[in-house]
Amino acid sequence: MRRDYFTCVFLACIAGALAFVCFEPLYFKYEITVPREFGLFESIASCCYLVFFLVALPIYAGYKKKYWIAVGLACYGALIYLPKLFYPSQFLLTGEDASLFHMLIAMILRGIYGMMNAPFAALSGIWGDDVASHFAYLILPCSILFPFFIRLYRFYRDAYVAEQLDPASVVAAPSSSKFDRKIHRPHREEKKPEVLGTVISAPVRKEPQASQPQVEAPPEKPQVEAPPVKPKMDAPEKSPALEGKDEQVIPLPGPKPAEEVIQLGAPRPTHESQAKPQIRQPRIDPSGFKSEE
Repeated sequence: MRRDYFTCVFLACIAGALAFVCFEPLYFKYEITVPREFGLFESIASCCYLVFFLVALPIYAGYKKKYWIAVGLACYGALIYLPKLFYPSQFLLTGEDASLFHMLIAMILRGIYGMMNAPFAALSGIWGDDVASHFAYLILPCSILFPFFIRLYRFYRDAYVAEQLDPASVVAAPSSSKFDRKIHRPHREEKKPEVLGTVISAPVRKEPQASQPQVEAPPEKPQVEAPPVKPKMDAPEKSPALEGKDEQVIPLPGPKPAEEVIQLGAPRPTHESQAKPQIRQPRIDPSGFKSEE
């Protein structure tokens, strides 16, 4: 993903510069200037290009910590220095020492110089040729200095806020360890590290499962409840006083005869007396009245 930032910004700068090459002829060429008139559309586009690539994009890269954007912009800004550093001398281009290789390199470097200065050609009508021709040399410094100053500002701001929140800890225990910085530094959302390169997740296809023959489950057997188990009674514990003595059987006497049994209370009637109840007959007096005893 980070390399994508670098390549996208680098190629976007080149594409934007090539769009200004369409306004022919090129105003700035290597060591010469071709005067021409600039239209309103070209002037507005040059101002937008200047603000976006020299100010807005470096500030955005430093504020969002997208340093790969600043790297791509810096690599594009470094192209303008190639003609000054590697352009062949006139002795290698004309005369006896001229070669096709040096002429090819000179043609490529002249094309790079014209492409880099083409977006700023319309600004020559506002600030002049000398100022407009040096805007291309400011792309590399701006892409480095803006993120650097933003990072430096954040460092001093965090130190100031930490001192205001807890001045005693900052003065008494200044430490540069990661643990102390995490304590005294104000909380900000920590961003997860980005993945290098482009991550493309391919769709996952589910393989068709092979149809398996359905096997019928065997019939369940009826559960038979087991009879309850009676708990076993523990044998009575022997007292320690009887330990060591043999068990003795005490014989019980048999039942006594009826004559020797002493009966308490009234005697029970016998079987014969219970057979027929006795009826008492009244007596008749000679006087003719019944009398009962």
